[in-house]
Amino acid sequence: MAWSWKGFCSLCGAAVCAGVCIATGGVAAGPLLAYSAGAGGLGFFIGDKADQENTEREIRLEQNQRYKEVKQEANQQENVNNQTKNTILDIEGKLNGNIPRQPNETDEYLKGQLIVAQQQLKNGESRLSDLRSTVDTMRKELGGNNNLLSLLGLNKLSFTEKIMIIAGIVLVIYLVKG
Repeated sequence: MAWSWKGFCSLCGAAVCAGVCIATGGVAAGPLLAYSAGAGGLGFFIGDKADQENTEREIRLEQNQRYKEVKQEANQQENVNNQTKNTILDIEGKLNGNIPRQPNETDEYLKGQLIVAQQQLKNGESRLSDLRSTVDTMRKELGGNNNLLSLLGLNKLSFTEKIMIIAGIVLVIYLVKG
């Protein structure tokens, strides 16, 4: 089985529980045991969140690699489109007589080549538009929000999870004061 923060933090909470029982020799073990069990539960919760963060970090890295690939693909498509535009200008120049023709380049042949090049450009521009849209979407996903809650990773927590964290903090403060 793979190592996880959840298991490690739960084990630490259980160790705290056992340590409290041993240290007090069983005197007032009820309340202290309850606090220690709460610490174990909080440890489990914190460990679970750390495991989720590791999983999300891996996903972001994969998305980051995909982002680079899509961005590179968009740049390549833009270069292909520019080459196709140059080809169209050359063909139009030959049809207008501004650029000398090869012996096999008849009007019919050049017009056919022009239609093919224009269709390739149309398809290329459509593909480039899709790629740019994908790049923009991925940039937004990878950038995320830069507010304090998202930087701390708290923006993804449910209301119940936030209450559990607050309760854990209150418990720790109570134990430290007492």
